[in-house]
Amino acid sequence: MDKTNYVLKGLGYSYIITLAVLLIYNLILTFTTVSGNSIHMVTAFITTISAAFGGFYASKHIKEKGLIYGLIVGLLYIVCLIAIVYLAQEKFNFETDMLYKVFLTTLSGGIGGVIGVNFK
Repeated sequence: MDKTNYVLKGLGYSYIITLAVLLIYNLILTFTTVSGNSIHMVTAFITTISAAFGGFYASKHIKEKGLIYGLIVGLLYIVCLIAIVYLAQEKFNFETDMLYKVFLTTLSGGIGGVIGVNFK
């Protein structure tokens, strides 16, 4: 299989994990007394873990250059997510905290890639 296919599959799995965990978190918020004050922290955690898994998956199957392929998956993940948010909102503001999210998500994809290429 081509390397691009593994990168795209890693990206797809990242979004599946994101959607599944966000659905569970939404159910927890809806049916329990958990406060909504933790939404920003939880979503940052979920996106970070999802990007790391995508990088892990891609580099585990490619079996070389884990950092590079992990960074690619992480960057593609957050760029696509920002594009979706941009299209969904009427008024979109690119704020400085979004740069931190781009950096953190890309970095976590790279870390996942390094772990994945060394995973036996």
